[in-house]
Amino acid sequence: MAIVTQTAAADQPRSADAEPVGVGDGQLDYSLTTVPDPLTVSPASGNVELADLIIVGSRIHPSPIETNEIAVYAPIGTEAWQLVLDYTGLQTSINLTGWSATVDAAGERILFKPDTGHATLTPEQGITVQLDKLRINRQVGTAPIVMALKWRTPGSSAWRTEEQTLGVGKFPAGFHLRNLKATPNYIDNGDSVTLTWERSDAGGAEYTLLYEDKAIAVPNYTTFTVHNVTRSTVFYVRGRIQQGTGTAERTLNTYVTVNKPDLEVKNLEVSGATRMLAYSDMPLPGGVEKIVVAETDGLLAVRASNGRLEIRQSNGPNAWAPAVLVGDDSQDNLMIPMRKGLAAKFAWTSGKVGEARLHWYPFGTGALTFR
Repeated sequence: MAIVTQTAAADQPRSADAEPVGVGDGQLDYSLTTVPDPLTVSPASGNVELADLIIVGSRIHPSPIETNEIAVYAPIGTEAWQLVLDYTGLQTSINLTGWSATVDAAGERILFKPDTGHATLTPEQGITVQLDKLRINRQVGTAPIVMALKWRTPGSSAWRTEEQTLGVGKFPAGFHLRNLKATPNYIDNGDSVTLTWERSDAGGAEYTLLYEDKAIAVPNYTTFTVHNVTRSTVFYVRGRIQQGTGTAERTLNTYVTVNKPDLEVKNLEVSGATRMLAYSDMPLPGGVEKIVVAETDGLLAVRASNGRLEIRQSNGPNAWAPAVLVGDDSQDNLMIPMRKGLAAKFAWTSGKVGEARLHWYPFGTGALTFR
């Protein structure tokens, strides 16, 4: 059964001989949005569906780099894993001054290059690439969009290529599920939360609300109130629609933070002095990527405003979980569990540095420290 999912950026490991310019991730970290959202396939006959891709690459390293090319690979063809029928009518843009784009249909790529031969990307300088009027093919599926950055450190003569793959879901014509929101998203223990979303009336589509161990069918809903929320919770709304012999699926999520939440602990090991839910408050310094390390298990509440903050937690040495986002030009909150010795890293997306505060609730006496 074919499953089409919403777009997600994949973490890319660095090669063993890569320069130690950071903590193991790439020079640019990409996110992708589509217009319309979600992207839908062209009908079986008649006019071709047009769509736009907007790709934002954020710098997450403290040192500048030089680049002479950024390539976007968008597969051409009629298959489910391919994106467009051809590049006819494609319009391109990039936010970097003095750059030009070349459409290379034979190579199934769009090349963005600086007019001066090479250019410098500063530590906080991101990129925004836009591909407009893409002629989407007629097969539901997921197409890989490959971002390839050629770069070098200043003073070096050797160019290297760094790639990251973004998956673009192509959904059946007429289907959409978007704009899941929780109001409010920061509540006191026991309060209610109202969830709202937008969905299509596409025939045969099934919609389900999921949280904790619950799965609630919401076939005719665009709003749903959950009462007596006692702990910080991720809410999901999933839409499924049959397409031929396969299924297209899109899942959205939103996070609600509970002040003084109920806690369920299977095993609790205490060694030495313990302060349950002690509290410390600190600002997140502005600028480039920041990393914090927990000296004990605990809960970390993040409040962001005037920008969108990306948060990744470590799974081990140089291994990072998929990103979660907090804030979007308005105040927002997120609470995440932290394990002793592991880290979380923060980076403002789209090159826009907002304001954030960290509230640390340790299960012990350990602090939350920057490194």
